[in-house]
Amino acid sequence: MKLDPRLKSLLKALATIAIFVAIFAEFGGGPVPVSKAALTDGSALFQANPDSPGFLGKLKAKVTHAPLPDPYKPLAFDALCKTAAENTVFVKTTAGDVVKLKALRHCVNDVFTDVLPSPTSDQVALSATTDDTVYVLKQGFQLVPMDMRDLWNEIRSIDLAIFLPWFLFAIGVKLAGIFANILRWQVLLAGQGVELGFGWLTASYFVGRYWGIVTPSTMGLDGWRLYDTIRATRKPVECTTAIAVERVIGLVGLLTVILGFMPFAGLDGKDLADVMKALALPIAAAIVFGLLLLLRPAWFHGLVRFIPNARFKGFFTSAIESATAYSSNRRALLIALACAVFGQVTTMFMYFGNAMALDVKGASVMQILYASAIMTLGTFLAPSASGEGVRELVFVTLLHGKTTAAKAFLIGHLGFWIEKLPLSLPGGWFMLRAPAAYQRVTQDDLARLKAEVSAENAS
Repeated sequence: MKLDPRLKSLLKALATIAIFVAIFAEFGGGPVPVSKAALTDGSALFQANPDSPGFLGKLKAKVTHAPLPDPYKPLAFDALCKTAAENTVFVKTTAGDVVKLKALRHCVNDVFTDVLPSPTSDQVALSATTDDTVYVLKQGFQLVPMDMRDLWNEIRSIDLAIFLPWFLFAIGVKLAGIFANILRWQVLLAGQGVELGFGWLTASYFVGRYWGIVTPSTMGLDGWRLYDTIRATRKPVECTTAIAVERVIGLVGLLTVILGFMPFAGLDGKDLADVMKALALPIAAAIVFGLLLLLRPAWFHGLVRFIPNARFKGFFTSAIESATAYSSNRRALLIALACAVFGQVTTMFMYFGNAMALDVKGASVMQILYASAIMTLGTFLAPSASGEGVRELVFVTLLHGKTTAAKAFLIGHLGFWIEKLPLSLPGGWFMLRAPAAYQRVTQDDLARLKAEVSAENAS
């Protein structure tokens, strides 16, 4: 069943809202009683053991009956607040349960100072309490263990002297990737015999980005590029083929980068990273399959009839037909693939720039870059508006513990604003100047193409 475009947009918007609600909603939190003496001497305090495996590691150990390390490590009271800033900490209640602790709610200047005398009272100084039992805040189930207060505190702590240079670096490196994507588009169009200047395509590309942020329609970047090139050339088959092949190449490039960075990420124990590591062989197979589909499409014609799903069958058939159009021009495909890899790497370094702008210290360069690649795949697969909510969730899932949840969230969220404002709004200028801005670069090309279309119509 094919969904109406407006319904599809609505469902994406609802999915995005649901993701954000899930991110900030907390279930099962609240005050829990702890022994004051056990709290202050550290015997009731623990931190997550970095050697403890993630979900897949625990499942493997269960199947193989291998021993598991203790999930907790002792934690000194004096180190509680500094540890809680970037790692999960736990406290043992008077009932003997070990629960996650919202330690930062009780900290002032990295010192654990405040507690609740009773479940319903306001916080007071720990030193002012007289009972043997005090109450602290338990962290309930929450996809991202933070709230708006944590986010605001992180934003207020930004040092502009550090933030601005790295933020500008992030914009610049992503801009270089956009130009690589435009070059990839130009090469693929040329492979179909459609010659359009780099300047004209740059204008069209940025207008498409602008169109995607100012309208609620499903036109978006690819829709605009398709419309614009067909309008200019009157060659719908060739223009559609170029964008179809570009999508396949982009996915192959992304999977190649993920597989290349995977051995160096050092994120073992993170459930999402463990899942990706377990999928290394299928990812490698998908890369080989994609390359063969692009370079040897004729090999796959016989496989189409074995695909049961009509939607996937249609996509696969379209991909084969599109790749077949480049069967005599593999050089164009390889150049386009190189541009796709370069474009993906620049996206990863954009998010690295965001991390440096936020003064993230606990996560390594490779961890940030790898998380960025996984995030891109997540936005490709998950149904959300512009990937919003998904990018933040992926960064928190992979980097929390290396940095605070709020900083990990902002690494992803800054990418959204870079993509949508400084790197999309200039398209409005191109659109307002059109057709002059277009014709300045490709007036002769357009005149020639119009003459060819007229000749074809006359014949």
